[in-house]
Amino acid sequence: MHTHIPTHLQKIQSTHQVKICFAVEAGSRAFGYASAKSDYDVRFIYIHRPEWYLSIDKERDVIEVPVSDNLDISGWEMTKALRLFRKSNPSLLEWLYADTYYEDRFSVAHELRSLNRTYFQPKPALFHYLSMAAANERKISGEAIPIKPLLNLIRSILSAGWIRDRGTFPPNTMESSVWAPFINMKKSGSTDPILLNKEKQAFIHREMEELREYAESLRQNPADPTAELNLLFLNTLRKAWSESRFQ
Repeated sequence: MHTHIPTHLQKIQSTHQVKICFAVEAGSRAFGYASAKSDYDVRFIYIHRPEWYLSIDKERDVIEVPVSDNLDISGWEMTKALRLFRKSNPSLLEWLYADTYYEDRFSVAHELRSLNRTYFQPKPALFHYLSMAAANERKISGEAIPIKPLLNLIRSILSAGWIRDRGTFPPNTMESSVWAPFINMKKSGSTDPILLNKEKQAFIHREMEELREYAESLRQNPADPTAELNLLFLNTLRKAWSESRFQ
């Protein structure tokens, strides 16, 4: 764990007059293939004072800290996050299931994980991972393949496959004996290109085609969690700002 992260988060709360509901490790460290030199990607959800939500003008709903000291820190305002949760946004869901938490307050992460068991929508999540897979596939060509986009491609395919096979949101870490040697190479700090045999290349293309066909065939009539999300927001607002002054 990066020792400066709690200090940065406390400074964000003080500077922006917000409360951080939860903050987690994201990116390669959350996905299980970081090297010692990998950046620390910290993502968080925050809530403003009640009066911020009473303005007729919509304010900026993202906080971003300039990248420095191997740290990339950014967060989303809570109502923005809840609207994205309503769409089963995979980036947000990945944060909810992170292994490393730097902050966890007001039961927000716990409540959202509980709601996700009822309201998770496979189709948009599938298309998200397929879009990520396609973007990383465009970064590789020929037989010698850069290791980072390859692992991002494989993780996207495995995540989409999990959703297809189980109908639930996938874990952040990849459990695959087939791809474990490449994961270990990345963790060791190797930047050497990977030579994929024809069998693995065929697997990638076949899986992407089958997953795309499956995603397009899905028909959904998802339940609407808006009432429960509104209640979660109001309860969190009360919990976060029940003190007489900012702390």
